[in-house]
Amino acid sequence: MGKRVKEDVGERLTVLYDDICNLCLTTVRRLKELRSTADLRFVSIQSLEENEEEIPGIQGYSREQLLAKLHVVDQSGAVYAGADGVIRILRTVRGLKWLAFFYRIPGMRGLADILYRYIAARRYDWFGKADDGCANGACTLPRRE
Repeated sequence: MGKRVKEDVGERLTVLYDDICNLCLTTVRRLKELRSTADLRFVSIQSLEENEEEIPGIQGYSREQLLAKLHVVDQSGAVYAGADGVIRILRTVRGLKWLAFFYRIPGMRGLADILYRYIAARRYDWFGKADDGCANGACTLPRRE
Protein backbone atom coordinates (compact mmCIF):
# COMPACT_ATOMS: atom_id res chain seq x y z
CA MET A 1 0.00 0.00 0.00
CA GLY A 2 2.56 2.60 1.02
CA LYS A 3 5.29 0.82 -0.90
CA ARG A 4 6.49 2.11 -4.18
CA VAL A 5 6.59 -0.51 -6.90
CA LYS A 6 9.11 -0.09 -9.67
CA GLU A 7 7.30 0.43 -12.92
CA ASP A 8 7.75 -1.99 -15.77
CA VAL A 9 10.45 -0.61 -18.03
CA GLY A 10 9.44 -0.70 -21.67
CA GLU A 11 12.72 -0.15 -23.48
CA ARG A 12 16.45 -0.42 -22.98
CA LEU A 13 18.88 2.28 -24.01
CA THR A 14 22.65 1.86 -23.83
CA VAL A 15 24.42 5.18 -23.31
CA LEU A 16 28.06 5.24 -24.43
CA TYR A 17 30.10 7.99 -22.83
CA ASP A 18 33.69 9.20 -22.39
CA ASP A 19 34.70 8.35 -18.82
CA ILE A 20 37.67 10.71 -18.87
CA CYS A 21 35.49 13.75 -19.61
CA ASN A 22 34.31 15.55 -16.45
CA LEU A 23 31.29 16.98 -18.27
CA CYS A 24 30.33 13.49 -19.46
CA LEU A 25 30.79 11.96 -15.99
CA THR A 26 28.65 14.65 -14.38
CA THR A 27 25.97 14.19 -17.04
CA VAL A 28 25.89 10.42 -16.48
CA ARG A 29 25.70 10.90 -12.70
CA ARG A 30 22.74 13.28 -13.13
CA LEU A 31 20.99 10.98 -15.61
CA LYS A 32 21.23 8.12 -13.12
CA GLU A 33 19.37 10.27 -10.58
CA LEU A 34 16.47 11.06 -12.94
CA ARG A 35 13.40 8.89 -13.33
CA SER A 36 13.46 7.40 -16.79
CA THR A 37 10.78 5.22 -18.34
CA ALA A 38 13.61 3.32 -20.05
CA ASP A 39 16.22 1.00 -18.62
CA LEU A 40 19.28 3.23 -19.11
CA ARG A 41 22.52 1.29 -19.20
CA PHE A 42 25.70 3.38 -19.05
CA VAL A 43 28.87 2.01 -20.65
CA SER A 44 32.12 3.92 -20.84
CA ILE A 45 33.72 3.93 -24.26
CA GLN A 46 37.05 3.13 -22.66
CA SER A 47 35.61 -0.08 -21.14
CA LEU A 48 34.48 -1.31 -24.55
CA GLU A 49 38.08 -2.11 -25.46
CA GLU A 50 38.97 -3.59 -22.08
CA ASN A 51 35.89 -5.78 -21.80
CA GLU A 52 35.47 -6.32 -25.53
CA GLU A 53 31.81 -5.65 -24.91
CA GLU A 54 29.55 -6.11 -27.91
CA ILE A 55 26.78 -3.60 -28.36
CA PRO A 56 24.61 -4.02 -31.45
CA GLY A 57 24.80 -1.10 -33.87
CA ILE A 58 28.28 0.25 -33.07
CA GLN A 59 30.50 -2.29 -34.82
CA GLY A 60 31.32 0.11 -37.66
CA TYR A 61 32.38 2.97 -35.38
CA SER A 62 36.01 3.75 -34.58
CA ARG A 63 37.09 4.68 -31.07
CA GLU A 64 37.62 8.28 -32.24
CA GLN A 65 34.08 8.46 -33.63
CA LEU A 66 32.62 7.14 -30.38
CA LEU A 67 34.67 9.56 -28.26
CA ALA A 68 33.62 12.56 -30.37
CA LYS A 69 29.97 12.36 -29.24
CA LEU A 70 27.62 10.72 -26.80
CA HIS A 71 26.03 7.67 -28.44
CA VAL A 72 22.75 6.05 -27.44
CA VAL A 73 21.84 2.62 -28.79
CA ASP A 74 18.33 1.25 -28.50
CA GLN A 75 17.49 -2.44 -28.23
CA SER A 76 16.99 -2.75 -32.00
CA GLY A 77 20.54 -1.46 -32.63
CA ALA A 78 19.55 2.02 -33.84
CA VAL A 79 22.24 4.55 -32.92
CA TYR A 80 21.55 8.16 -31.89
CA ALA A 81 24.65 10.36 -31.67
CA GLY A 82 25.33 13.82 -30.27
CA ALA A 83 22.25 16.01 -29.86
CA ASP A 84 20.07 13.20 -31.24
CA GLY A 85 21.31 10.99 -28.39
CA VAL A 86 20.59 13.62 -25.76
CA ILE A 87 17.06 14.08 -27.10
CA ARG A 88 16.56 10.30 -27.26
CA ILE A 89 17.33 10.10 -23.53
CA LEU A 90 15.22 13.17 -22.64
CA ARG A 91 12.21 11.55 -24.31
CA THR A 92 12.32 8.88 -21.58
CA VAL A 93 12.79 11.14 -18.54
CA ARG A 94 9.74 12.14 -16.54
CA GLY A 95 9.47 15.89 -16.25
CA LEU A 96 11.87 16.54 -19.14
CA LYS A 97 10.02 14.94 -22.06
CA TRP A 98 8.66 18.34 -23.03
CA LEU A 99 12.20 19.50 -23.91
CA ALA A 100 12.26 16.99 -26.75
CA PHE A 101 9.34 18.87 -28.33
CA PHE A 102 11.57 21.86 -29.13
CA TYR A 103 13.82 19.59 -31.18
CA ARG A 104 10.96 19.19 -33.67
CA ILE A 105 10.67 22.90 -34.37
CA PRO A 106 12.15 23.68 -37.80
CA GLY A 107 15.79 24.70 -37.49
CA MET A 108 16.21 23.54 -33.88
CA ARG A 109 17.81 20.22 -34.81
CA GLY A 110 20.53 21.96 -36.80
CA LEU A 111 21.06 24.51 -34.04
CA ALA A 112 21.25 21.76 -31.41
CA ASP A 113 23.80 19.85 -33.51
CA ILE A 114 25.98 22.96 -33.91
CA LEU A 115 25.81 23.73 -30.20
CA TYR A 116 26.53 20.10 -29.27
CA ARG A 117 29.58 19.92 -31.56
CA TYR A 118 30.87 23.26 -30.27
CA ILE A 119 30.70 22.16 -26.63
CA ALA A 120 31.94 18.62 -27.33
CA ALA A 121 35.03 19.94 -29.12
CA ARG A 122 35.91 22.08 -26.08
CA ARG A 123 34.77 19.84 -23.24
CA TYR A 124 38.26 18.95 -22.00
CA ASP A 125 39.40 22.59 -22.07
CA TRP A 126 36.31 23.88 -20.28
CA PHE A 127 35.55 21.04 -17.84
CA GLY A 128 38.85 19.17 -17.64
CA LYS A 129 39.63 15.48 -17.62
CA ALA A 130 38.91 13.10 -14.77
CA ASP A 131 42.57 12.17 -14.49
CA ASP A 132 43.90 15.77 -14.37
CA GLY A 133 44.16 15.68 -10.59
CA CYS A 134 46.60 12.80 -10.82
CA ALA A 135 48.79 14.25 -13.56
CA ASN A 136 51.63 14.92 -11.13
CA GLY A 137 51.52 11.41 -9.66
CA ALA A 138 49.76 12.49 -6.45
CA CYS A 139 47.14 9.76 -6.80
CA THR A 140 49.49 6.83 -7.30
CA LEU A 141 49.70 4.28 -4.54
CA PRO A 142 53.10 3.61 -2.99
CA ARG A 143 54.76 0.37 -4.08
CA ARG A 144 55.62 -2.34 -1.62
CA GLU A 145 59.28 -2.96 -1.32
